[in-house]
Amino acid sequence: MGTTTALSAHPRFKKAVPYLLITPALVFVIGILAYSVLYGIGMSFFRIDLAIPGRPFIGLENYRVVFSEERFINSFRRSLVFVFFSVTLGLLLSFGFANALYRVKKMSAGFRGFTLVPYLVSGIATAIMFRFLFSGTVGFINQMLMALGAERILFLGNPNWALFVVIVANTWFIVPFSTLVLLAGLQALDPDLFEVATVEGASKLTVLFRIIIPLIKPMIGISLVWMSFASFNMFDVILPLTGGGPGRATEVLAVYMYRIGFDFLRYSQGAVVMTVILVLNIAVSVFFLSVFRGED
Repeated sequence: MGTTTALSAHPRFKKAVPYLLITPALVFVIGILAYSVLYGIGMSFFRIDLAIPGRPFIGLENYRVVFSEERFINSFRRSLVFVFFSVTLGLLLSFGFANALYRVKKMSAGFRGFTLVPYLVSGIATAIMFRFLFSGTVGFINQMLMALGAERILFLGNPNWALFVVIVANTWFIVPFSTLVLLAGLQALDPDLFEVATVEGASKLTVLFRIIIPLIKPMIGISLVWMSFASFNMFDVILPLTGGGPGRATEVLAVYMYRIGFDFLRYSQGAVVMTVILVLNIAVSVFFLSVFRGED
């Protein structure tokens, strides 16, 4: 009994307790994710098609077939455009919102909680909301345009406008979490830095690019990783919003993976697309974390 009490009172034991408590949950989550990812990668090397019996090993044949399809190439290009503009717009909005929240003194906790509302809304609900906003007949945006004397725009019927709408919807969905990450970075800064810079005559742009951005580079990197990861995997907003159309203009890789796997029942080729998305996520994450790492 005495030994147990002495052990629990040891400083190292106290520091280790939180890690010991989260270890079972961490092992469970990592185990599930690792199994799913490895099983999906393994599927890509077999022929798994409900229209064809058996599961023979065919090596890289699935990759050759998928990479040679024009539909995959189109989806890959659309994904790059979709992610680039979503992340760029998302970073600008996130930084602006984080800066505004940083300056708010009254009811700051309430505003931070309100910021999370778009993130807490389900993807399907987000898609329905944006369909109502951009509908060609009764949509709010078109109603406003006609009230101002302009002609209505078929946002969801035009390939370029449809891609614009899904980018806006995705940005609305991913910005809240990124905003709180950047806000945490701003709140960790020493306010005296801004006072000293102001006294020495530094302009707001100088403070932004010489002080704020260099000091919160790790937070910017985390935000970019989150937004790119969420954008590459975005599915539940795009499918009910546009279905990948019109003319596959919004069929990004995640939607294409769903189509090839569940519409055409070519599961192994769907696993190929999953592997491509995984590689893109890893590559982009490594790039952002290496570029936006903290100052030594």
